[in-house]
Amino acid sequence: MTEHNSVQQPLVDELVRLGWSYFPGKSLDRQLEQVFIESEVVDALVRLNPDVAEVPARASEVVKLLRNLTFQVDDEGLVETNREAMSWLRGLQTHKFVGADAFRPVRLIDFENPASNRFAVADEVSFGSPGNKARFDIVLFVNGLPLVVGETKTAFKQKVSWITAANEVADHYETKFAPFFTTNVFSFATEGRELMYGATGARVEHWMTAGPTKDHPLLTDVLAAARWLLAPATVLKFLNSFTLFETPEDNSGSASLIKLIARYMQFEAVELMVGRAHEGQSRRGLIYHTQGSGKTLAMVFAAGQLLQDPVLANPTVVLVADRVDLVRNAWGQFRTTHMPRLLAPATAKALQDTLGAADRRGLIFTTVHKFAGAASDLNTRGNIVVLVDEAHRTQEGNLGLTMRAALPNALFFAFTGTPIAKLERNTFATFGDPDDEKKTLHAYTSDQSIADGMTVPIHVDPRLVTFQLDKDAVDEAFKQLTDAEDLDEESAEVLVRRGSRVDVVFANPARTEAVCADIVDHFYSTIDPLGMKAQVVVFDRAACVAYHKQLTHLLEQRHAQGHPLDEAAVVMHVTNGKGEDEEWGQHRRSEAEEAELLRRFRTHGDPLKFLVVTSRLGTGFNAPIEAAMYLDKPMKDHTLFQTITRTNRTWRNPETGQEKRYGLVVDYVGLGSGFARAMAPANGDQDPRSVEVDALIDQFEAELDATMRWFAGIDHTVIASTTLLECQQRIAKEKDQEAFVTSFLLLEGIWEACWPHLRLRAHTEAYRFLAKIYASIAPVGPRVDLVWTRLGAKTLDIVFEHMTDVKVTQSNAVVVADADTIRRLEEEGLLPGLEEVEHKTANEVLDTLYARLKKRLEGPNGNHPVYQSLAERLENLRQRTIAEAQQSIEWLREAFTLAKDVTAAEKAEDEAGVDGLNLLPDPNVFALTQIFLEYSTPDMPVMIERVVEEVDSIVKEVTAGNAGWASTQKGDMAVRKEVRLVLKDKGLHTVPGLFDRAYEYIAEHY
Repeated sequence: MTEHNSVQQPLVDELVRLGWSYFPGKSLDRQLEQVFIESEVVDALVRLNPDVAEVPARASEVVKLLRNLTFQVDDEGLVETNREAMSWLRGLQTHKFVGADAFRPVRLIDFENPASNRFAVADEVSFGSPGNKARFDIVLFVNGLPLVVGETKTAFKQKVSWITAANEVADHYETKFAPFFTTNVFSFATEGRELMYGATGARVEHWMTAGPTKDHPLLTDVLAAARWLLAPATVLKFLNSFTLFETPEDNSGSASLIKLIARYMQFEAVELMVGRAHEGQSRRGLIYHTQGSGKTLAMVFAAGQLLQDPVLANPTVVLVADRVDLVRNAWGQFRTTHMPRLLAPATAKALQDTLGAADRRGLIFTTVHKFAGAASDLNTRGNIVVLVDEAHRTQEGNLGLTMRAALPNALFFAFTGTPIAKLERNTFATFGDPDDEKKTLHAYTSDQSIADGMTVPIHVDPRLVTFQLDKDAVDEAFKQLTDAEDLDEESAEVLVRRGSRVDVVFANPARTEAVCADIVDHFYSTIDPLGMKAQVVVFDRAACVAYHKQLTHLLEQRHAQGHPLDEAAVVMHVTNGKGEDEEWGQHRRSEAEEAELLRRFRTHGDPLKFLVVTSRLGTGFNAPIEAAMYLDKPMKDHTLFQTITRTNRTWRNPETGQEKRYGLVVDYVGLGSGFARAMAPANGDQDPRSVEVDALIDQFEAELDATMRWFAGIDHTVIASTTLLECQQRIAKEKDQEAFVTSFLLLEGIWEACWPHLRLRAHTEAYRFLAKIYASIAPVGPRVDLVWTRLGAKTLDIVFEHMTDVKVTQSNAVVVADADTIRRLEEEGLLPGLEEVEHKTANEVLDTLYARLKKRLEGPNGNHPVYQSLAERLENLRQRTIAEAQQSIEWLREAFTLAKDVTAAEKAEDEAGVDGLNLLPDPNVFALTQIFLEYSTPDMPVMIERVVEEVDSIVKEVTAGNAGWASTQKGDMAVRKEVRLVLKDKGLHTVPGLFDRAYEYIAEHY
């Protein structure tokens, strides 16, 4: 058995069954240094592009451009070049062929009719130059373009895993043979047990499993994963709909481009959402994904696919959250993924006008509160899709009802990691479809997330804070106070109640000092050596200030002893309002200042080690470097597990490479069974009541009794030198060992979930006795460590959450172009100078044009067709939805072309008045051209200008001398007939909506 016949060949055989045609790498029609199978690329260009079919030699022009892309990788960078290549592969690029009169869209792949493509799998594909070449185990070509690279290994040798194969791709192939990855969609790696995949340029720790992780995976599991991931249809979907490019700021404040592709659970959820949108029956669905699994990114993929879905016909997608900071988080994620023309109405009226009178299409961000007072049936369109973030909160109340009444025919998809199933609040009943299993359209549990390596387990380290209270002395002092102040009984009772509140206990300076001393001691002995940081959650804002003061004092003491000076900071809302101490003012920060503070906290090596909060940063805060949460605040239910799951993000120390194994919650409150209740996964089919921990402990006690029977007669309270030997002899047989391990792991899971519940304390000795026996027979080595980590994860059933990026301010002004876009437009001669437009936003461009046009429309020649056409083009740009990030370039191109035409009209009028305007190109021809381009499809002939000229000529001939033709039956029928004949002659009569749109324009303007 070898790597080739045990892993690589079975995988190739499976790919052939999926529809890929097999070719040995050495038989491919390509040279060693060629990236593409150029003969196949040429054939596809001829097959899919009428212009090229007309003159086949034109294919060489496109091949040359693609070849040039591979040459620029070293200068531009792999990910940057890959982004440009993706635009070509998706058919978003245009080219003006030699001898042609205009730019035409170029199709390299047919997404509408996959059978028109040629799918080839090749093994042992060499690339490079003699003496410096790579040999890729498996390559998937579509129309001669290498879209997927696979590396295979076997698990026959120790220390060989999928990671070995992935490192070879990411660290060796992509670095030294980058041109071959110019058109790469993703790469995969397997050792015959797990199949993992990663985006072009992604570090290996960011590679993802191609399906739910299993405890004991086999080759059959790899082949099953391949049937999904590597199916031709899936590869094309990843290319067209599940790939994004993001430019998030790193901790230094700089931005670098990264490529993102969907994880399997995101892919599944979005596919289900799109399918439901097509069904036209059910109008809702609940997506229940655990905290940390990438819900916001799933919403990005969903929004992008829904916006460009032809079945939905230019929809409106509304993203709704219940807090402004969550809206900002989502806005930031969408912005960094280059989704342009995003709207975030600033007020309730602005939102309701946007959805109502303006009936805007595209992507709208809002809080649910802005639906307050909205009229019923504000917009009755059926192609409005509402994506609800954190669906378990205010979206279930009156505001949620108002939102639904305002958009009665909308589709509602709710995302949550913390659904609630109670009598008074039930996320499943509000957002789930009753016909879905457990009222959930798609679920991704914390167990799956931890097993897949998406999140880490959470462990709880309980602390007990005790104090002595001299009740007699307190009573005596209080009596003296009431006597001295001559208080009546009612006033005295008020003081008693106030003095007995729990916040008084938490505000005790002696308690604060004791807890802070324990925090610092624990942090520097456990967390800081690993390079990670901590969050401190306290009772209220006053406690934030007190804890910060004490922590700062302790950190200064450490510094005086020779240690580096570390810092703590408070993140809380400060207004200088009633009840706020003047000392709090030092913790007031602007949005920019807070963003900088959080950036420092996320930065490895920065001396800011502690964040002190009470209610801030509970949801939507993403800091993988946070390893510990010191919890000194009573919490419960979803608020509790939203807070503690801040620690469940994966992280790797950039200096040592050491990974975070688990997140730690140090509990100073004694929440005990509260953790179990909070972490218990909600069930849509369950009776809507709070989940209690007692049933778990009942099961624990029954299982403990059964397990202890193995060791009947052995005194586990008095350990002798023969105790361990006797215990191991009781389970010496393999089947007995397996049964014991199964029982103990069940006990461990319940123990870690429920401890420190009072009922468990009576079983401490017996449980620890069994734990030591288990440890004595457990396998030794890295795999044991992995098992322990994974099973420890089941102590808490974690659910993951959304990301805020508070760096993005809420504004209607959205930058839709980066420096590269501006450069390309400048090269096309559409911009007067880079410095004048470098920071232009979409709305600023439109507002400037509107101001200039308004002045001309109000002038003596305002009714001239040129100005009327320019005004209509401007309005069309305002209403236009941009469904793909790359289309932002096309949008800007049209916007600046419009600006150029406005300038030409102004100059013509200023120099020669109406005669000058008459000499400009016919605006009707231009407008019709835009309509035809808007409705163009990959199957439509691309000689649009000729079609428009013919339509214009015939309509002018039919309507000549008949100014009122549109109001007469005869004139109307004649024009309709002639336009239909032209469209039919050109093969355009079947394009949905084209005739109606063109005729509507003709009737108004001719």
